[in-house]
Amino acid sequence: MAGFDIQHLMRQARKLEKAMADARASLDQIAVEAESGGGLVKVRMDGRCTLQKIEIDPRAVDPAERSMLEDLVVAAVNAAAEKARTAADEHVQKATGGIKVPGLPY
Repeated sequence: MAGFDIQHLMRQARKLEKAMADARASLDQIAVEAESGGGLVKVRMDGRCTLQKIEIDPRAVDPAERSMLEDLVVAAVNAAAEKARTAADEHVQKATGGIKVPGLPY
């Protein structure tokens, strides 16, 4: 194959590998917040979908409504996880120039 430069291809692969590693390393810098119940439950997660904080408005804490509070927490955590996955995907895609790499979340 005339004009095929394997060394150039290898350099590009190393650049991409470094960009992916840097992007993964900085996922904990991403912060997303979500809420449920009109703001009664608020959740913050990082780009790795690690729960950072839960805030529960005192008005939501009624012993008779415990199951409702549990549902609100689940809804807020799931909403934050979805936002965190989306933010992480965008972060990694920017780092890789939009190249889809097997094994990476998109």
